[in-house]
Amino acid sequence: MLVLIATAASPAASSESYVSDQGGEKQKDVLDVEIRVNPDRDVNCIKTMELGSIKIAVLGSAELDVEKILENSVTVSSVKSTGEVEPYAMDYRDINSDGHKDLVMSLDCHELMTQLDLRKCFCREVPLKVRAELEEKEGAKTIEGSDKTLILPRFR
Repeated sequence: MLVLIATAASPAASSESYVSDQGGEKQKDVLDVEIRVNPDRDVNCIKTMELGSIKIAVLGSAELDVEKILENSVTVSSVKSTGEVEPYAMDYRDINSDGHKDLVMSLDCHELMTQLDLRKCFCREVPLKVRAELEEKEGAKTIEGSDKTLILPRFR
């Protein structure tokens, strides 16, 4: 019986190394980018019952021309849920004065709270993750980045 267990454990170890090789290959196709939640505000927070919109920016750089991002592929998610939210508006402007255009997205606060199940996270920092596809002629095919925001209860 011990021999059977040892034999069963050996293929698992070899398949793990195969998976990590794939992970390394996959990492070449994903460009890690800088994200800012509420880039126009001094305080990075969302209130649980806030109406209106929230802005999330993908910061452009020498490696990333944000105008190459396919607008219909952009999604925002959280580690707290399996839901995703798409922005309803996008704008290109340099928000951090570094000479590179940034993609500033507007998302509905209520949809973000409900789809990502963030109401249960009040008084906690929650990472929001942006994922999008780039035009095919670019080196990386996907961009990904995250930033934390504080979820606050609504005060009157």
